[in-house]
Amino acid sequence: MNLITIFLLAISLLTDPAGLKVGQKAPDFTGTDQNGNRISLYESLKSHKVILTFYRGAWCKYCMGQFKDYQDSITYFNNNGAMLMAVSPEHEEGIQKTAKISNASFSLIHDDGLEIMHSFEVISTERVKEYQEGKEASGEDNQHKFLPVPATYVINQNGFIEYVFFDPNYKNRVTVKSLLRYL
Repeated sequence: MNLITIFLLAISLLTDPAGLKVGQKAPDFTGTDQNGNRISLYESLKSHKVILTFYRGAWCKYCMGQFKDYQDSITYFNNNGAMLMAVSPEHEEGIQKTAKISNASFSLIHDDGLEIMHSFEVISTERVKEYQEGKEASGEDNQHKFLPVPATYVINQNGFIEYVFFDPNYKNRVTVKSLLRYL
C-alpha cells in the first residue's frame, strides 16, 4: 500500500462510508481476476453493462450465498447484456477459495491496495473496529483490516451508475430480481 492510499484510507475512516450514488460517473479501474486476466471496467463497458459487486471474502456465508444466486442467474445477466464482476480485498489464495466455493464463472478481482474500494467509497470501518478491540481477523497485513460494504452497482455503457444497493448491514443483499429490472 503506498502512502497516498494510506492517507486516503485514513481520511475515509473519519466518516461512515456512503458509496457512490445513482447518476455519478463510475471510476475506472483495472484488476486481475481469479483466472489471471486483467479486467478493466471501462473496457468491459464497451460491450456490456456491468454489475459490480463488492464482497468481504470466502469466509463470509452471506457473500457465498449471494454468489450462488448470481452464478445461478448468470445466463439471465448475460442475455440482458450485462457482465458481472466482483471485487474484494482478498489475496490470491482467498480469491481462489471464493471461486471454488461459489463456482463463479464471473470475474473475482483482487483490490490491490484497496484503490477500487476507496474510489467507490465502500470501505467499511467494521474490521478496523475489530482490530481496535483486539479481535482476530483474517490476514496479517494492513489490507485485511479493511472490508467493503457489500454494495452492488449497475453501470451503463456510458459509465454512469444506474442502480445502487448499499447497506452497511452485511447480512442484507440485493436480489437478482432487483438487478434484472435495471438491465
